[in-house]
Amino acid sequence: MKYVIGIMIVAGLLMGAMVQAPPIKAIGKAEGVFPPSFAAPEITPRDTISTTPDIRTALGTPGKNIAVRGDTVVVIFGPSSGDPTNIFRGVQAGYSFDGGHTWSFFDLSTTQIRRVYPGVIWPENWDSPLFFWHEARNEGGVYLPSTAYIAWDLAFPNGVFNVVELPNSGDWDTWLPSADASGDTIIVIGANVLTTYLSFIWRSYDHGTTWDADTFLTTGVAGGWHDTPIPRIGHDGYVAVLTDWIVDYGWDAVTPFFLESLDGGQTWIDTINLWDACGWTPYDSAGSWWYTYDFVLDENDKPHIAVKLGAGTYEYGDCWYYSPGGGAPGAWTDWGYTLIAGDGQGGNFVTQPTITYDQSHGVLYYALKGFFVTGSDTFLDIAYLSSTDGGATWNDEGIFVGGDEQEEEAFEFPVLTSSGALTTGLHGSYLDNSDYTFYHAVLTPPPGVSESNPAEKGLVLNVKNPVDNAGSVRFTLPENADVTVKLFDASGRLVRNITRDALSAGTHELNIGTADLPDGVYLLTIEAGKASASTRIVVIH
Repeated sequence: MKYVIGIMIVAGLLMGAMVQAPPIKAIGKAEGVFPPSFAAPEITPRDTISTTPDIRTALGTPGKNIAVRGDTVVVIFGPSSGDPTNIFRGVQAGYSFDGGHTWSFFDLSTTQIRRVYPGVIWPENWDSPLFFWHEARNEGGVYLPSTAYIAWDLAFPNGVFNVVELPNSGDWDTWLPSADASGDTIIVIGANVLTTYLSFIWRSYDHGTTWDADTFLTTGVAGGWHDTPIPRIGHDGYVAVLTDWIVDYGWDAVTPFFLESLDGGQTWIDTINLWDACGWTPYDSAGSWWYTYDFVLDENDKPHIAVKLGAGTYEYGDCWYYSPGGGAPGAWTDWGYTLIAGDGQGGNFVTQPTITYDQSHGVLYYALKGFFVTGSDTFLDIAYLSSTDGGATWNDEGIFVGGDEQEEEAFEFPVLTSSGALTTGLHGSYLDNSDYTFYHAVLTPPPGVSESNPAEKGLVLNVKNPVDNAGSVRFTLPENADVTVKLFDASGRLVRNITRDALSAGTHELNIGTADLPDGVYLLTIEAGKASASTRIVVIH
């Protein structure tokens, strides 16, 4: 374990012109087309945040290279080294507190490396995001053993990183780490992709202080081979994993598998072949691949799975949605599948599905990449759909229009919810020919999402960082209540204590007054009846 004080570089970025996306056309469900788009997004481009000459900085990891909380956006990537062999000069984290307008960058590593597939998540009950990556260096045309790391900011957002080298990861030559965390539990899974083709799991139940590490589920599969698994942590010790294994269906089919644990990832009770569970073997030569699957757990730990299948190809094909229709964690039943986009026979149409869940509204979002627009736009675009009924039906939300044929090599859409049910926004990270570029979009809430009943969604606290001199904060009350808002500085000293009696259910705005406070990070708490919420705020004058 080591501590790294990140080297910060601050960049002010220009905001580009507003782009209105046309509706999706040409590719779609079994009948061949998407339904008409009802709400194309407004997209605000942000300028380049780093010149990065290779897709290895973002494409290929089943993790996510962007995470969002409110207007705070964090990314992880490999900056260019200028060396044609080891093309990255380490790994950097980027922070933006204004939705992508301006950025601060910190070094997580300064090792010259050939490949880095990084990821970041922001666990709901963590003050800081969790970063993870591997470092594969090439010498003389040969890759040296790769080591995997995780890191988090001990003084977020000041860039004092606790960097953990995962035990045995170098000996195991670990690539493509993927991770999840909840409370003090951290689970990381990575793979050896060059020699043994095995995967490995790391578990910590004390916030990364101690670790145990095992070879991960290698028996019963030809050669022990499988793609790097993605873990998701649920409630009460429930952990689920999505991966690909080779199965003989008359061809070496790279087949999606779902696994479950009820004891925090120590033992595994299910190994579910999703094709068999649905009673459906797809078209000849069908198979998935290592960066074309994703999944989330909802508030009941029900899995919602996105998978791309192709007919003998690794890149493009059709995108599907899998989920159980009944049961409970460890005993899911009635597995089903839905064709989201493509021709259903593996034609080269779409790829890179990603799925996310807005728990406060119960909305699923499914995004994918392909050629969607006819006419003058012949470049790659990103389409996305929403479901307000747990995946039973999907609504076309529109597209992000591509700028060139290499763009959108990596993207992710974490959900941003602002002011109760008033606005749902999606953030996306993009990689084009030579640059790592960030975009932000705000969408009209999908059908079935109420804008007028925040009382069903609990206490919501919203702060736009960095705050202005007034220190404006917004909160939504689920019911009438007396409210107390407190602000603490970094030492824990109470600097504001504001009480408002008998506020009604709904959204309120309160100025806590920060003009006389020193720049820095503060903790804001709100108590409303039996409900409470807290968040970090950043004061910059």
